[in-house]
Amino acid sequence: MPDLKTAIGLMSGTSMDGIDVALVRTDGEAIVERGPALGLAYPPDFRKRLAQTLEIAKSIKHRDERPEDMRQIEQELTLRHAEAVRAFLGRFKIPSQDVDFIGFHGQTVLHRPHQALTVQIGDGPLLATETGISVVYDMRANDMVHGGQGAPLVPVYHAALAAGIEGYGGKPVMFVNIGGISNLTFIGSDGAIVAFDSGPGNTLIDQWVEDQAGVPYDQGGAIASEGVVIGGLAERYLANLFFTSERRMSLDRNDFRPPEASEAGLHDGARTLAYVTAAAISMSTRHLPEVPVLVIVCGGGRLNRVIMSDLQALFAGASVAPAEDFGFNGDSMEAEAWAYLAVRSAKGLPLTFPGTTGVKKPVTGGVIVGPVFLDTERLILTHWQPGDAVLVKALHSQLESVRYLADGQPWTLERAEERMASWIAEFKRDGIGMLKLVAKDEGRFIGRAGIHYHRAADVYGLSFSILPEEAGKGYATEIGRALMAWFATSRPTGTLRAASDVNNLASLRVLEKMGMQEFELENNASMGDNVFFEMRAGE
Repeated sequence: MPDLKTAIGLMSGTSMDGIDVALVRTDGEAIVERGPALGLAYPPDFRKRLAQTLEIAKSIKHRDERPEDMRQIEQELTLRHAEAVRAFLGRFKIPSQDVDFIGFHGQTVLHRPHQALTVQIGDGPLLATETGISVVYDMRANDMVHGGQGAPLVPVYHAALAAGIEGYGGKPVMFVNIGGISNLTFIGSDGAIVAFDSGPGNTLIDQWVEDQAGVPYDQGGAIASEGVVIGGLAERYLANLFFTSERRMSLDRNDFRPPEASEAGLHDGARTLAYVTAAAISMSTRHLPEVPVLVIVCGGGRLNRVIMSDLQALFAGASVAPAEDFGFNGDSMEAEAWAYLAVRSAKGLPLTFPGTTGVKKPVTGGVIVGPVFLDTERLILTHWQPGDAVLVKALHSQLESVRYLADGQPWTLERAEERMASWIAEFKRDGIGMLKLVAKDEGRFIGRAGIHYHRAADVYGLSFSILPEEAGKGYATEIGRALMAWFATSRPTGTLRAASDVNNLASLRVLEKMGMQEFELENNASMGDNVFFEMRAGE
């Protein structure tokens, strides 16, 4: 039985015009379901301020640098993404607890693969807190650490889509994404993946028509359709080292600039740049091991009739068609890919390959962060993530830490995985449960704490376990009081209880410090005597 996950992908591309949101159900290999999608445009003033970060970013020397102006934009960008998630969930009536992960691309403001430097602004922890959903972000960095270009990342998703195209099994297929930058994914007859940036996409056209006509883009290619290609100008672009080099390189939107106003009129400039976009894609195929028989075009460029016409002429021996002809959504494909990549990241599966980014070997990537359920001066109570079972096992691997648990036996990894899975399921069902406790300053694992709902008795139970090496620092009392405060406001009519073995003096002291009241002693011959404490909501 495949371990299916539901993920939302968020994409804000190089065009900087808005956020694409899409949902995918997958096991990280096969795409089981492509769900709904939604596009939300940025308001003009924010789009303008976001574009200004490209200039600010030029001074960045390290990927974690955030000049003050950029930090403010990053926060607003993240909050807009959170609002996009809420709008998406509301529009399609999807409960947030049904979503396992958000794949968050953020906004690329700097990409210098020759310096192993890529910067995507966007605050993953803030997005997780705002949405209440675990977020996978920063998926490009690990590729660069291992010698890759950091792009493109979508090819592994294209390969999964290609596997389901009827009638083309075993035939060479190429996906072309024409966004701000154009990139292609080639899936060979042997299933091997080759991918790279192919050249400028919509960026030059968008900049040209905005500068010359005050419009954000050439809708449908209407402006270009009234012009002619200026041969010398096109040749100058296509003579760039990017196209003539035998080495494939990752592109930044600043690597090419639009023509000077003196070099072309509005219509001829747009027509020439449309041709350059198509010709760049065609020229790039010389790096492929086979000639594709099918070219599937995605991204905003597929809506430009002039670009599509040029592509059909340049690929005379192949079928050229927009993504929609095969049941795909050409607007949301990158957002879908980021949802798919989030699940692959969570499962430790490769995101990039030698044939896609030039990385030395297939590598995974991404940072996973759960939403903060509670935080105190020193602690964060957050959600469990894939791989955390090893922490749970470490917590309960010593006799000292299991002495007062049910059977008093150290936990195996299998048992830790089972218990963690039950805690995750409980939280999805009840909105509360056992969560991971980490130190706020260093992020180190401290233990577990939470509140359970006991349906049969209609009461809530508070419990905690702290790593032995972290005991005696007041962490249990600190998180216990925070949970009691949360309960008092969130469950105003409920009853909260806690229990401790009569011999567990440390636990008894913590419960007393928290302010809970002893109300019952239970004699149990098999499990030991327990003291019960209680706090009624509103007390």
